[in-house]
Amino acid sequence: MGNLFDMGDPVCGIEYKSFSHIEKDHQEIFNIQKFAFVSVPLSEKHEKFEFQPLEIYNYSFEWGTKVIGVVPDNINVDSPDIDIRSKSVNLLKKIFKLASYVGVNTVMLNLNNDRNMNLARMCAYHLHESHGRPLWLRISLSKDSDCDWRKWNNFLSLLPENQNKIGLVLELSEEVPSETDMMRWYSEVLLGLSISTSLFVANKGGYPVLRREFQKLISKSFKKKVQIIIHGEDIHGQGMDAYQKYIYNLYENKEPASVYEEFSRGYEELLQIPLQPLKDNLDNSTYEIFEKDPIKYKQYEEAIYQILLDRGSPVPGGEPTQQVVMVVGAGRGPLVRSSLNASRRSKIPVKVYAVEKNESALIILRNLVKDPFFSEVTIIDSDMRDWEPPEKADILVSELLGSFSDNELSPECLDGAQRLMKSDGLSVPCQYTSYLAPISSRKLYNNVATQPSDSSHEDPFHLGYVVRMQCVNLLDKVKSCFTFHHPNHDSVIDNTRHISLQFTSDTESVLHGFAGYFDAQLYRDVYISTHPDTHSPDMFSWFPMFFPIKQPQLVRQGEKIVIDFWRVVEPTKVWYEWALSEPVTQPIHNSRGVTYWIGLFS
Repeated sequence: MGNLFDMGDPVCGIEYKSFSHIEKDHQEIFNIQKFAFVSVPLSEKHEKFEFQPLEIYNYSFEWGTKVIGVVPDNINVDSPDIDIRSKSVNLLKKIFKLASYVGVNTVMLNLNNDRNMNLARMCAYHLHESHGRPLWLRISLSKDSDCDWRKWNNFLSLLPENQNKIGLVLELSEEVPSETDMMRWYSEVLLGLSISTSLFVANKGGYPVLRREFQKLISKSFKKKVQIIIHGEDIHGQGMDAYQKYIYNLYENKEPASVYEEFSRGYEELLQIPLQPLKDNLDNSTYEIFEKDPIKYKQYEEAIYQILLDRGSPVPGGEPTQQVVMVVGAGRGPLVRSSLNASRRSKIPVKVYAVEKNESALIILRNLVKDPFFSEVTIIDSDMRDWEPPEKADILVSELLGSFSDNELSPECLDGAQRLMKSDGLSVPCQYTSYLAPISSRKLYNNVATQPSDSSHEDPFHLGYVVRMQCVNLLDKVKSCFTFHHPNHDSVIDNTRHISLQFTSDTESVLHGFAGYFDAQLYRDVYISTHPDTHSPDMFSWFPMFFPIKQPQLVRQGEKIVIDFWRVVEPTKVWYEWALSEPVTQPIHNSRGVTYWIGLFS
């Protein structure tokens, strides 16, 4: 199963109050009942706070991969009672030492108090002494979800340097958390749901099952890779493995993954530096990945098809008018194929120019046109901004869009290429808009904080990242940022932009940055979109962008969030800057493009 702190597919574990006979219990748990891991106390619960460790010292066992060591819940290092506090501190020290000795990879503690100052301090020491072995904090959910969340957030606020080593486990109660509450928890580093056997009910056969509301919650949690921990007695008389089998049955019968989810498996919360196809030539594997998108090229084909019908359809008794199509940035040719497919469908003849500067992609294109299907295609080895065409284009086709619409410099490229078009020529896409939304995501923030710095990207918080966002909570609705139109007939073309956007937080949470999306109008009602409300079904060519803020900001429900965002253009490069001004003012990120910029030339 690997490291318990970073599991793959969701699995089901069991919590034992003690081992009566560790070798026998080990055989029962893993080989017979088929649980994936076990949670066991590292010391017997004792009213006098005496250290009574389990008899585990001499047992050869995979403690780092199959065991979560649990701190007894009567230990309270923040108790107002001085005697209890003192004894708890001494006992917790011994338990932490035992955990390190036996090699337990993960220790789980119950977060019971509203104030956990001593606990945080001792956890900081343990994380240092145990060389970063993770801790799981368990919270028993109450009716006051805000109080539960504050308890968790306040604890983490005391340990800013170790947040990437601290995970969260929620112990469910009879009351099922609302979807809004769970979205906030999912945006934290939620690793497990602890479920008592008392929450199960018996079906007609006497076997334990969960109410429908719990089933939905757990099924959704599976997609977040949340682990399930069963605790309690076998109150249904079917054996503890009956609970495990039920959880695995839920997992096997969960809603099938979408094409987008299947493609992005393994990319969740993985930070990627955006591509710069203008400055750097893409490699073959990158082209291969994006050409597998089942939606994007169909939409392009539909847009070109509609344009061909509008521009090339014959008048009564006449012949169809051939249309000149220029595919600029043709890559390995998928948009060339879309153009030819649209021509066959519409029965409007086309002459296609495929313009590409990447020598490696040109090899593929030159082999492609040997096929009779591509007989109308002429290959042009040139930067679209430099080529002098023998004729003008009716349709200019490009796929220069990035995850934030313009971050791969589509405006600059298409503005430079629009001289290739006839005065009434059309561009596909004809316009595109970027969008922003404030988000909470502890995991994304931690991933940025632990990014290795290098000479070109000195501060990871001054970059925008392409990322498949899964453990994210949007704090308000998405709002439009920058829009670009093509062809651009402005007398003076200026692609610099600045906007100030105001949001209102839907819930009390921590603001970690902003999610960036886009949509693009290809022609009339033909769009492609990554906007959460209008996302093109099954399209996976683009993941959203993440623009982090260096200092996470607590925001109250109903509180204003104001972000200023700039797109700065200079003769050789383009970059973004962003700054939070409410609820507090923070320094401008990526000022002067010092950390990250997008090159206009190779």
